[in-house]
Amino acid sequence: MKYVLEPQRELPIIGEYDVIVLGGGPAGISAAVSSAKTGAKTAIVERYGYLGGQATGGLIILLVGLTDGKQKIIKGFCEDTINRLNELGATENIGNHVLFDPESMKYVFDCFIQENQIFPYFHNYVSNVIKTENGITGVVLEGKSGRRVIKARAFVDATGDADIAKYCNIPFEQESKDKTLPVTLGFRVGGVDPDRISKFIRENPYYYKSLLTSMGISIKIGGWTKTVHKKEAWFNISHVENIDITDTQDLTRAEIIGRRQIHQIVKSFKSSMPGFEEGYLIDTAPQIGIRDSRRIKGVYRYTNEDIARTFTDSIAKAPDYSGSGRGSIEIPYGCLISKEINNVIFAGRGISVDHKLIDMFREIPCCMATGQAAGIAAAITSEKSPMADFHNIDVKQLQEKLLSQGALFKYHDNYSEFNLETAMQI
Repeated sequence: MKYVLEPQRELPIIGEYDVIVLGGGPAGISAAVSSAKTGAKTAIVERYGYLGGQATGGLIILLVGLTDGKQKIIKGFCEDTINRLNELGATENIGNHVLFDPESMKYVFDCFIQENQIFPYFHNYVSNVIKTENGITGVVLEGKSGRRVIKARAFVDATGDADIAKYCNIPFEQESKDKTLPVTLGFRVGGVDPDRISKFIRENPYYYKSLLTSMGISIKIGGWTKTVHKKEAWFNISHVENIDITDTQDLTRAEIIGRRQIHQIVKSFKSSMPGFEEGYLIDTAPQIGIRDSRRIKGVYRYTNEDIARTFTDSIAKAPDYSGSGRGSIEIPYGCLISKEINNVIFAGRGISVDHKLIDMFREIPCCMATGQAAGIAAAITSEKSPMADFHNIDVKQLQEKLLSQGALFKYHDNYSEFNLETAMQI
């Protein structure tokens, strides 16, 4: 490979904040709103022109993992979002899950940032960091306006890919692409009868699966449902395997394969699926659906041995898909931070968990829950010094703020102050 040397140049500093949230997906918008509600001057950086990430741009329009099968385990910012969508008539309950309209969610998130005086930087990538010995003082943005810098005391990495870990050389885990979950390009169709489609698939499951496998599409994961609009359905079945989502060429290949698959699926279903005879493609997701990526090696790494464990630094709950029958598990604060850097906290699917358990932590409600904890923690620590230190936080104060914002987690009365070394030894 050949290289060129980029000339040194000055970059303009266009903003200074208490907290900067990197990534505007479910974890990021939750972090930003929660930070601002805690009193911090907050900015959010997003590569697209809207917020919501996989929930909006990825067309993952069903909120799952909200309950332990009976009772809610995730509320707070997530419930605030659902309530605002309800006011717009943009939701429908399907069992314990909530179906929503993605365009309405974009609008709700725009309202949230305006109401909470959050500074949005849409159409910007984070391409580098301004690093010091123990943390970072700013991030470099890339966009149509050129390369620019914004600075803060505390940073929340909600990129989904732990991008700041890469830029700061923070240890992380990432599976080889033959072991990662498939990526999926969601799509919506109109002119269909979801009830007839559902009846046919229910009565002919093997035929439905054979249709997909005959097109080379994996049936290990994914599904479909009606949408909140009449004669409309959403499918999350166009899977592409062996993709490294941190490789832009792999992502390019996945997008092209996904769209080709979708046109094959629609054509096949129109000719063979009752209820799909008049179906037509409305849209494909603007961004491909990603299930797992980099995960930091945190102060605490959550493994299968932790399923039944309680944590005094608990900050959120997640659904238990391990088969233990517990319903939900506790997420400790230590999973959100790295001992290698002081003023960066992580949220969403990039936190410190065993890859075997990633399904419990990657769903939208759980990402919102860890985002809310990260945003509040960032606001609290940014008050104390010019550079925040997430290793020296009063977790009881964090938990009390979470409770005040409606979040659910296991609160332990026998709490003892968070200690970095102790957390690493648990």
